Amino acid sequence: MLRARALLGRVAVGRSQLSQSARHQSQHRSVVTAAAGMQFWAARVCPYAQRGYIALKETGVPFEFKSVDLHDKSPEFVELYRRIVCDDTANAKVPVLIDGELKITESPVVAEYVLRRYGADTDILPAYPAATAKAKLWAELFGANVGAAQVAILKSDTKAKLAEAEEKMVHALTAMDAFLRSQGSDDGGSFFLGKQYSIAEVLTTSLLQRALAYTKAYRGVDLWRLVADAKLARLEAWMKAAMERPSAKETAPDETELLAHGRKFTVPMEATADA
Repeated sequence: MLRARALLGRVAVGRSQLSQSARHQSQHRSVVTAAAGMQFWAARVCPYAQRGYIALKETGVPFEFKSVDLHDKSPEFVELYRRIVCDDTANAKVPVLIDGELKITESPVVAEYVLRRYGADTDILPAYPAATAKAKLWAELFGANVGAAQVAILKSDTKAKLAEAEEKMVHALTAMDAFLRSQGSDDGGSFFLGKQYSIAEVLTTSLLQRALAYTKAYRGVDLWRLVADAKLARLEAWMKAAMERPSAKETAPDETELLAHGRKFTVPMEATADA
């Protein structure tokens, strides 16, 4: 009797393990199926869409890139976007991600979804909530500080205004260097979290690429020089690491196309821009 009970117990355990294995295989198959039909709607010149593009490249998940002309959006894309946001008058924006039944927009949402769904083995989303919070705060501050200073530079139409805007940029870069030193890590590497490439870079590298390109091309302001002159060594190291990341290079738009896009945000300098 005891032997029979023991045998039945072993059979039950074996069935349970087989059931768990089958469920795991089913889940794995569903992930592969969803990934195979994934669509990413974006414009390569858009820094916000590039965030999702970087996340996809980092995870290695297969997807179809659906190019969007920001100046001539297709009816299909406009209709898709408006269905997602439940607003039939909304201005259709990139990126949009379709993964099976899921349809989402907004760059931080898209990037984080991709990383959580397909990037579990990448550690790009830190395991500790405090590290994730700091990384996201870095991205918010980068856009608010460096992004605002970039706009001020491009909208300066006199030498005096440009000088003021350049000072604003130096202040912004100095603040970001201080934040890196205070809230980041330099343990083993130069990313925000040291050796760990994270969502901090996913959300800010595209903004950095454009700040470097636009300010130099249209106002002669070299951010690398500003950083070096101000002796912002930690920020300089971060900038180099972020720019050299393969996913940053692979997703960057063509330079000619990028600069043409940036010209639209640039105010012409006055002919006698001495005042």
